[in-house]
This record gives sequence, C-alpha cells and structure tokens, in this order.
Amino acid sequence: MAQPPHASHDVLPGAGRSLSVARILSQGFNPFVNGIASYLIVALMAPPSGLAWAALALGIQLVPSMTLYTVRLRQGIYSDPDVSVREERNEMYLVGTTSVLVTVLVLVLASAPVPVLALTVGILVLGLICGVINLFWKISMHAVAIAMLATVGVLYSATLGTLLWLCALAVGWARVRTRNHTTLQVIAGLAVAAAIISAAFAVFDSV
Repeated sequence: MAQPPHASHDVLPGAGRSLSVARILSQGFNPFVNGIASYLIVALMAPPSGLAWAALALGIQLVPSMTLYTVRLRQGIYSDPDVSVREERNEMYLVGTTSVLVTVLVLVLASAPVPVLALTVGILVLGLICGVINLFWKISMHAVAIAMLATVGVLYSATLGTLLWLCALAVGWARVRTRNHTTLQVIAGLAVAAAIISAAFAVFDSV
C-alpha cells in the first residue's frame, strides 16, 4: 500500500557517514516512491492505456492518505514525520486500506487490465495484514513497500528484479541503522510483501 514519504526521526549529533547513507536510502526509497514505481512497472507492461489506469489507481489511493498525513502532522498529532509511535499508525492503515478497497472496486467495475488489478488486490491484502499486525507490533512499511517493488520487478525482468532486491536489502539495513525498526521487523516486512504480491499475481494469472 502506497504511503506518504517519511524522514528518519533518529538523527544524532555527529552521526557517522553510515547513518547519513541510511537516512538517504530511507528517504529515497520511501513507501510513496516505491508504490508509484510498482504501478509504473506494471503500467508499462499493460499498454496502451496502462499509465492511465495506474494514475487512476494511485490517485484514489494517495489523496486520502496524503491528506490525512499532512493534516495530522500539522496538528501535531503525530509524534514525528516518521509516525514512529505504532499506535499513531492505526488510522493511517484504516484510511489507506479503505482507499485501496475503493480502488479495487473501481478497477473491477471499469474492467482494468489484469496486472493493474492484481497489484492493487495485493496491496489491499498487504494493508489488511499489516494493519492487523500493527495492532500489536510495528512491522516495517519501508520494507513492505520496497519488497513489493522488487517482487513486481522480478515478475517482469530477472535483471530488474535482482537490482531492486539489492536495493531492498540496502533499505532494510537502513531502517535498522536508523533504529526505526528491528531486524526482525524488517525481515517480516520483506517476507510478507514478497509472498502476498507473488500470490496475487499468480492467482490472477491462473484465472
């Protein structure tokens, strides 16, 4: 599920070069960017109107989530731009997952290309699973998003997929280095996303 970009909150005075690199990776490969990139890959493989379908799907999903994030941050309700407190993420999951559900319904009714629909259904399932997990444990959404992108990449190009999975490992390291997440939270995010997105495309391919 695509989400707003977040900056790492754990910035220490005199931090080393590795922390700076970790921050750059976290910001550059944030869930917002990874979500758009995932749809872009799928859209390019679903011509001639793939980009239009991707834009529609992203628009429905991102506007509510971005609006909520921006308003809450300005109100001071979120502890920091990274929404580091687990409990604060619950409403983001609720709004985000609801918007993805609406997107799925629109795509089905409009007879969207199968790859775009498969990705969106995968994101919906991810949102539901991660939302439940977030009730008691803070799974890494950075890891979820980059693993989703890497898995989509593998489905269309082994070379692209390999490069993206290397990026996923780097982002996973970054989230641990900035102390936003534990190693287990990152591994869980990578594994859940890879499994769900692969399953979603497999199901739609078999229909």
